[in-house]
Amino acid sequence: MSTDHISKISFKNNAVCLLVPVAIIAGSWLFVTTDLHGQDPALDAFRQMQAALQQQMSEDLDQAIVYLDAQIEKQPESYDVQVLRHSLASKLADEERYVEAFEQYQELLEFQIAHLEEQQYGVGMTIESLSKLSELSNRSEGLEKAVNKALVAFRALPAESTRAWDPLSQLVVLKAHSLVEDNRADEAATAVAKHVEALEDACKASDATESIMHAHVALLKRLINPNRNNDQWREDYITKLDTACITAFERFPKSMRLQNNYAETQYLMITQWGQDDPEANEKRIETAFAKLSLPAISNRSVNAILRRIEIHRERMQSAKPVASLVGQAAPDWDIDGWANTVGVTRKSFEGQVVLLDFWAMWCGPCIATFPHLREWREEFGGQGFEIVGVTQYYNFEWDDEQKRASRANGEVTPQQERETLASFLDHHQLEHPVMVAPKNSEMSSNYGVKGIPHAVLIDRDGTVQLVKTGAGPATAKEIHDKIKELLAPAN
Repeated sequence: MSTDHISKISFKNNAVCLLVPVAIIAGSWLFVTTDLHGQDPALDAFRQMQAALQQQMSEDLDQAIVYLDAQIEKQPESYDVQVLRHSLASKLADEERYVEAFEQYQELLEFQIAHLEEQQYGVGMTIESLSKLSELSNRSEGLEKAVNKALVAFRALPAESTRAWDPLSQLVVLKAHSLVEDNRADEAATAVAKHVEALEDACKASDATESIMHAHVALLKRLINPNRNNDQWREDYITKLDTACITAFERFPKSMRLQNNYAETQYLMITQWGQDDPEANEKRIETAFAKLSLPAISNRSVNAILRRIEIHRERMQSAKPVASLVGQAAPDWDIDGWANTVGVTRKSFEGQVVLLDFWAMWCGPCIATFPHLREWREEFGGQGFEIVGVTQYYNFEWDDEQKRASRANGEVTPQQERETLASFLDHHQLEHPVMVAPKNSEMSSNYGVKGIPHAVLIDRDGTVQLVKTGAGPATAKEIHDKIKELLAPAN
């Protein structure tokens, strides 16, 4: 019997999803049609066992554990019986019995590692489940041991075996994260780079398959996970992801999942990762439409992404031209709240030279400007100069243990996100005031923001004197020199 069909099931009251074989969730979800009943004794036996386990789980979970252990003892080499641990673990997690759920996945993983040549993808799914449960069950050490054991098994596969790149990549990334947490970031970066290089070589081979190309993209996506925005390799792999998606899409243009990978990555490059260069971004939009218009006819996901890109372009086009801002009175400020100060209004900065810095916590180029912001405030702060950060709500939360901000699974309140911003600013040693604009605010548009970081320099009289988008030495020098000029005593 095959149990290859996979779905996702959520734990009750937790934003956690575990990969679970559909065939074991409930009789009504089985992909096996009822007219097969009675024609396959092995199938009938499995379905009876599955139904019995479901009944036991609904009545007494402890008895269900005893029942499944007994069935596995009778057929220890049966994958169909072993995989029922997925169903039991999911039910245990629903009841918030996380430690026991974790242990069920550990037992399943032991079986899959012992049969790794046939169970490589199963290992990947089980590791994913263990990863989701590790924090809830306080079993981070258990996850680390599981990852290490699975990695050793993968590397011990015979040379002639076909390796499943995707689950192996998942293990490498989890191992790298563990090394980072252990303050071994350089070792983690080296391990990641070695694996990326190996997969790049596999993609360059003349017989590279669509699956290998997809695995390469999936690896790079894991490495730039927004929940890991402090990993030192993140910015480098954003560029690699862009290149990998383009290459894969051009090689297999009819592959819907590679079409989706390319479209999703272009959307993120346009709206987040590459927006510090508005001119290049506009060219990227044109290229994306040229390449994706035909696939969008039959691929609904691509069609939806193109619509989102078009909405973004319309919003950017509605922003005031930068040339129309310089020499004019600075537009009004739209303040929903302050992240790290209270009782401040625009009038608090009258008579000062003000640098408005439009930025976001997820923006790598924005973070690259932080040293300059600190230096300018230290150099000019006593001369009537202030920096005022401007950002928006992105549903981020702060992890005090890991010292990082990341997108929250659930909804966070504006007050909670301002507290996250305050922690983020403190972590990066930024002391200038930061405002948060309300949702649907037109402030960014009024200040000509088409990408971030976006700096607007306002003189003592409230007139815009300089507007710059992006990060880099040349941009930083131009801003620094203009601040110095505006603060110079009048002749």
